[in-house]
Amino acid sequence: MNPRRQLIFLITSFIILGVLTCAKLVLSYYSTEKATQTTLAKQYIAIAEHIADGLDMKSYEHFLITKQRDQGSRSIEHELEQYRSRINALYVYTLLLDDTNVAKVMLSALPSTAEAIPIGFPCTVPHKQVQQAKEGRVYYTGVIKDAIHGVYLSVGVPLYNDSGKQLGVLAIDIEASQLESISEEVINSNKIIFAIDILFAVLLLLAFFVLRKWHKNTVKQDLHESELMYMSEMGKVMNSIKSSRHDLMNHFQVLHGLLTLKKYDRAEDYLKQLAADSRALDLSLRINNPVVLILFQSKWELAQSKGIELHFDTDPEEYRRIESMDLVKILSNLLDNAIEATEDYEGKLPRKIRVAAKTVSSQYVFTVDNPAMLTSKQQKCLFHKDGYTSKDNSNALHGHGLMIIRRTVNKYHGTIQFKYENEEVSIQITL
Repeated sequence: MNPRRQLIFLITSFIILGVLTCAKLVLSYYSTEKATQTTLAKQYIAIAEHIADGLDMKSYEHFLITKQRDQGSRSIEHELEQYRSRINALYVYTLLLDDTNVAKVMLSALPSTAEAIPIGFPCTVPHKQVQQAKEGRVYYTGVIKDAIHGVYLSVGVPLYNDSGKQLGVLAIDIEASQLESISEEVINSNKIIFAIDILFAVLLLLAFFVLRKWHKNTVKQDLHESELMYMSEMGKVMNSIKSSRHDLMNHFQVLHGLLTLKKYDRAEDYLKQLAADSRALDLSLRINNPVVLILFQSKWELAQSKGIELHFDTDPEEYRRIESMDLVKILSNLLDNAIEATEDYEGKLPRKIRVAAKTVSSQYVFTVDNPAMLTSKQQKCLFHKDGYTSKDNSNALHGHGLMIIRRTVNKYHGTIQFKYENEEVSIQITL
């Protein structure tokens, strides 16, 4: 990604992050405000039920019939005023429910600065809450904005006489300032949480960039390793071609000499021996993966040029679960190290490498056996840390060959088993 696109992506990401964070803050604010309203309403509903239980319902029922203030109604209003002062409410009053959707104020306790409310004065409780009250349910409103009485929240509970007949509603109005103060307290107490949310979002964005950078470097490293491996394989193929051409010229000179001397029988025997020694390895019927087939062919030719016998035991498998480049990384490095170790081997075992590629219970098992003489230190270092190869003058690719194998095997959660016994190394990889 070029710098300009990276800058645009960075700015866009921060804008999106800012919008999402602001949206979360706004949503949190309104959610907090709504939760505060509900909590406050439930608290005052419980208070209203307590007040309703203590009222003199016989006196109130008589008042509803006469609609005239008497000693009983004044006593009820006095009781309502005591509760209003105690709970710091705006209004405490009773409502009459009739056939309309408008409730009427009957008895009320008001602040000293408020004008007296006449009996039967229409109340501002919304129609929805009036209907709930008629059904005998408690109710609470949202914030009501009234030009006369100000901004408040109202709750109500039904009033019943001794026989269970509903006589109306006991209502309490709470100033919105209480609601705002509680909301502010809740929001202030959650400032740390909001700050953590913002910090988390920023860290998440930074983590995205770090992971993206890491992934980019990993891909770049894999590409570099693949290029090195490709160049190495091409170099080996070219060296093999040069060696084969040199050998071919020598064979032509020998044949030319035999034919010049008219030793035709000797020339025929030489051709037969040459045909036997230069037989090609045919793996096409046993390997269905063309990449592995070509790799094995090239390693076989390399081993032949060094006088090493390379024997394959394979299943007709395509190895679809593993990327071709990862297969090449594993098998190429295994065979390169085996060929190098066998080339340097000076013991009594035959210069022979055995390669097995099998499928066992849906797992791929690759085994390479070759002769080698390893010290105890070399055995401990094998596949540890940066890897180890038995050849001291190995190039950079071979020096890191076992490390590449280990990292690639770990990518597929595979296992590596190493065994050294009687001057023979056996490495088994299961994927």
